[in-house]
Amino acid sequence: ASGDRADQKKYLKRVEKELFNRYEARLKKLTVTQGRLLLKLIDRETGQTAYELIKSYRSGRTAFMWNLVAGLFGTSLKSGYDEYEDALLESIVREIESGYDAVAY
Repeated sequence: ASGDRADQKKYLKRVEKELFNRYEARLKKLTVTQGRLLLKLIDRETGQTAYELIKSYRSGRTAFMWNLVAGLFGTSLKSGYDEYEDALLESIVREIESGYDAVAY
């Protein structure tokens, strides 16, 4: 069982490194508002807040630390998505999912 855990840890480190290599530059360029929208969309798609995801894949301490960083930018990794509260965002997402071509406009 401990081998499985070690294998899982190696796998997660590898995937994390690949994701950072692929997306880090773009994520660093996000505005605070874009970052907030991304957090909401992560929750919408996964059913978990960014805080919950970090806590489950890394640790509670890591999630706490990153939430403190988010707090410096006036947001929280614990903020979730609410279909009704975020009705405009939901409308936009549904249009995109239905094949709406934003480039044409």
